[in-house]
Amino acid sequence: MQSSQDPLMSVLRDDPALAAQLRKSVQVLAEKSPDPAMRGMLLEVLAGGRSLRDVVTTTNFAEVFRPYTEAAVAEAAQMTEDEKEALAAEGRRRIDAEYEAARSATTRRPAPEHGDDDDYFRNRGSILNSDW
Repeated sequence: MQSSQDPLMSVLRDDPALAAQLRKSVQVLAEKSPDPAMRGMLLEVLAGGRSLRDVVTTTNFAEVFRPYTEAAVAEAAQMTEDEKEALAAEGRRRIDAEYEAARSATTRRPAPEHGDDDDYFRNRGSILNSDW
């Protein structure tokens, strides 16, 4: 789970589960890129030094990854409907797992060190009391 400071969060409107999936995808693209310059730019995106939108729109991103895209489309065309549905179900399971991880991370936040500040003010008593 990435923090809200994750550079990919702004792309996904603060959706931590989709940001995690996008991060994994960008990592795979960086690892598979045959172009060292593209690999470097994608690593910059992961480090927060560059915008993914900038890399995709101002570089030869489409040309670098066209062979991978064409191979994936050809592979999908050969799949049966059952295989496609199984693959889609696996994708949904992975995204659901990311959402669950994000939800768990927010519920595991440590309790405030000094207790609930609101509780202090609620139990303070009347301002007219002599204890003030």
